Amino acid sequence: MTCPVHNFSNEFDPLDLSNPFPLLEDARQDQPIFYSPDIDYWVVTRYEDIKAIFRDHETYTAENTITPIVPFSDTVKEMLSDGEYTPQPVLSNNVPPSHTRIRSVVNKLFVPRRMNSFTPAIRDIANQAIDKIIDKHSVDIVEALTYEYPAYVLFHVLGVPDEDVPQVKAWAGNRLKLYYGRPTPDEQVTMAKNLVPFWKYTVNLVNEKVANPQDDLTSDLIRMRDGDDSILTLNEIASCMITLLVAGHETTTAQINNALLHWLTYREHWEALCHNPNTIPQAIEEMMRYDPSVCTWRRLARKTTVINGVEIPEGSNLLLMLNSGNRDSTMFPDPDTIDITRPNVKDHLALGYGIHYCVGAPLARLEMAILTEQLTQRLPTLSLVPDQQIDYVPNISFRGAVKLQVEW
Repeated sequence: MTCPVHNFSNEFDPLDLSNPFPLLEDARQDQPIFYSPDIDYWVVTRYEDIKAIFRDHETYTAENTITPIVPFSDTVKEMLSDGEYTPQPVLSNNVPPSHTRIRSVVNKLFVPRRMNSFTPAIRDIANQAIDKIIDKHSVDIVEALTYEYPAYVLFHVLGVPDEDVPQVKAWAGNRLKLYYGRPTPDEQVTMAKNLVPFWKYTVNLVNEKVANPQDDLTSDLIRMRDGDDSILTLNEIASCMITLLVAGHETTTAQINNALLHWLTYREHWEALCHNPNTIPQAIEEMMRYDPSVCTWRRLARKTTVINGVEIPEGSNLLLMLNSGNRDSTMFPDPDTIDITRPNVKDHLALGYGIHYCVGAPLARLEMAILTEQLTQRLPTLSLVPDQQIDYVPNISFRGAVKLQVEW
């Protein structure tokens, strides 16, 4: 487990997202698969290895993707049981045949025609967010805009009332820290207390849509179910909704933050987008490659297997470094350079691959493109305030700047 330069098992800190790229580059060259005793995971760094694992969903199951890094204590388990907290695996942590059945229905929510029907509303949400800050000339754009914008978009699409957005957003952020961070026992209990009301809110939302369906995706699922539990149960719909209410906006917030950070750090890219907005979709793809908000994902080995010459025992957890695969020079030449003209940029792994490819990808791309268009049109002189420290929440999977001070 030791190479001449690094002992990656000891040097790798899975929760330190401040600048993982140099160590990951060395790992790709010297020890592309290594064990992290800190979290009891095998770390996979090369593009082809990660893609092969995603492709072989029978050997490498997705059932551990939402398993807490710190196992729930008996106290927390009792709290959740008493609170009738009953979400079940439906999407990212589900496996066939259940996953196949549910995914075949949920996929219909995010077809381009349905997403495009939300374009006017999303553009209105983007412009209303910019209206609130345009006269201030200097803000933390995370707090002032990007923290809430994806939430308002997603919640509009799912049918969550605007007045509930701050509370639901807070519940969702709490869930990410609980599952993907390293809370102390006391913090775990405090965070877990919010899971029960979050779940009950989601169940009530589904029941309200059953009684009074609207023009939103939650109602679409209920209509597709048509009262038939063999298609979807109401508990499965609620489980889908709580999954989307978390993953569907936290990741987009972080991705927008990462894109703005890099475009404004290398400001020629921002100026190019202002000059030629037609390149925005391609620029967003390059940002998902260069600095993905979902920087890792997880799999569980169902049997003893060999990856790139390394034997992985049955039952082992795998941490797939998507941010490393996206900078693998064998796939993306000159990977540490931002280049929106890359012919293969859409081969990045930021949205996963295979049967668990991100179901909300069309919506994420649409809302990021719309916000970028409006920002380049209305705030073309946007720039970073110099000499600021960029911080990230300690966790294993989601990377995005906590604060980003800008001016114009």
